[in-house]
Amino acid sequence: MAGVVVLLAGVAMLLVLAAQHGYFGPLARVIGCAVLAVGLLIIAAVVHRREPDNAGALALAGAGLAAGYLDVTAMTWLLDVPVRPAMVVAGVVALAGLALAWWWDTQIVAVIATVGALVLVPVVAGGDALTATAFLVLLTLVTAPASWRDGWFVLLGCRILPTVLTLVVFVALAGAQDPMVPRLRLAAALLAALGYADHWALPAMRRVLARVGPRSEESTERVAAPTASTLDAHALSVPVLALPLWVAAMVAPAGWAALLALPLAAVAAVHWWTAKFPTMAACCTVVTAMGLSAVPVAALDGSTRMLSLALMGIVFAILHRLSGQLPALVIAALLALIGLPDGLTRVGGPGAGLDVGEIVTAAVTGLAELGLVVLVLVLLGEVAAVHSSRPHQGLARSGWTVAGVAAGCLLLQGPVIAACTALTAATGFPSDAEVAGRGVTTLLMAVVVTGLLLRSRGSDRASAARRTSGYVLMGVILVKLCLYDLVVLHGVIRVVAFIGVGLLMLGLATVYSRSLRSMPHARPSGDEATRPQR
Repeated sequence: MAGVVVLLAGVAMLLVLAAQHGYFGPLARVIGCAVLAVGLLIIAAVVHRREPDNAGALALAGAGLAAGYLDVTAMTWLLDVPVRPAMVVAGVVALAGLALAWWWDTQIVAVIATVGALVLVPVVAGGDALTATAFLVLLTLVTAPASWRDGWFVLLGCRILPTVLTLVVFVALAGAQDPMVPRLRLAAALLAALGYADHWALPAMRRVLARVGPRSEESTERVAAPTASTLDAHALSVPVLALPLWVAAMVAPAGWAALLALPLAAVAAVHWWTAKFPTMAACCTVVTAMGLSAVPVAALDGSTRMLSLALMGIVFAILHRLSGQLPALVIAALLALIGLPDGLTRVGGPGAGLDVGEIVTAAVTGLAELGLVVLVLVLLGEVAAVHSSRPHQGLARSGWTVAGVAAGCLLLQGPVIAACTALTAATGFPSDAEVAGRGVTTLLMAVVVTGLLLRSRGSDRASAARRTSGYVLMGVILVKLCLYDLVVLHGVIRVVAFIGVGLLMLGLATVYSRSLRSMPHARPSGDEATRPQR
């Protein structure tokens, strides 16, 4: 294998160096490289015929095919051969390599030829990104049938990864006014479509392979059906092949972003609905999220962008809750991680100089980010409970629930202050929006923690853990009330905050007293112990 790498690197350097220094004429360079490629293939055929198990023959064949593909690519700038005829020849070379790999029944020939050509095509393309893109996409498309065979997963990855990575770089670096951008977008769309075309073609092509291939002792249906690992591998290629189109949408202007990303999300959503096995449904969920996230990233900014991402995260969290798809929860968690820092920056309230619409948007954005973070933490608790042993399921769920309550209390102040500020700007009441927002926040935090404690009145370990955590959170609220709100708040707001928290604690104590008396293990004392039962 090391010899193949060195040989192909030497071929690429020969083509580039000879062009830079004029050692040989263009025709001589092309002919010399073609003779080398044919010679390698002939030697490989002779060695393989004499020694079918000789690995050197496979390496020679792969190197010869890659050298031939590189030679055709170099013809486009050495001999000024038009790209379209050259692509036809390159397609024939790729099909020949595919046929040879099938004939010898070895994946390594196709892997060597594909990787060698894909990695070195940008080097010998003469600096022309469009030429390199055209030959890369062509090779990825033409070699698709090779990966339909069961077990040829290495070839599947080698066919798509170099092309995807190269195209992502070209798309990301191309300016908005670059004339090659439309063709790069077309190439990205072709790659994204290839994943779905491959998904639909795989079962039919497996039936064809079963008819033309060798007879098996198994039934025809079993031979024709793709294995589960083959279906999973091809499903995993769908989001990878969609990466260039996703990047193209994110760096495009708003109109183009919608035109590129929304069809990507729509097609993925349709395939998610029709998917018959979990891996394909999960991968389509990822692609749907990619398409939906590209539009706000490209077209929006500030609070509107974060609001759209937070709402999308809530949608995927609800999707996980309804369907149980773990990738949907992962996407929601990633969007929550994006929204959490933004939510923390809003704790102090909206900035100065904003109009009412911007303040309302900031309030809604903060609430959406708060809701997303809390929802994700609660759902993570459910997943943790499912994967925990039975005695610890309640504890796992309770821990994540308490984390959600704490996060909600932490992020609550920003949207509340923003809402009070918007109300003040619209109606003139309250007069001091920031002070009112801080007081209302303290009350709402106490209400949330009171709700947690009311749902933790059981005698099991999970309820005890939630109850202890609730006491701690209520203690933090009391510290905030006595050390911070007592100084910052003033007037009616301070009075309302203290009275409200006090009433909540008294009500909580009353409810807990009744709960303790009604527990099965609670025993009466004093006169109640001797009182006759009616």
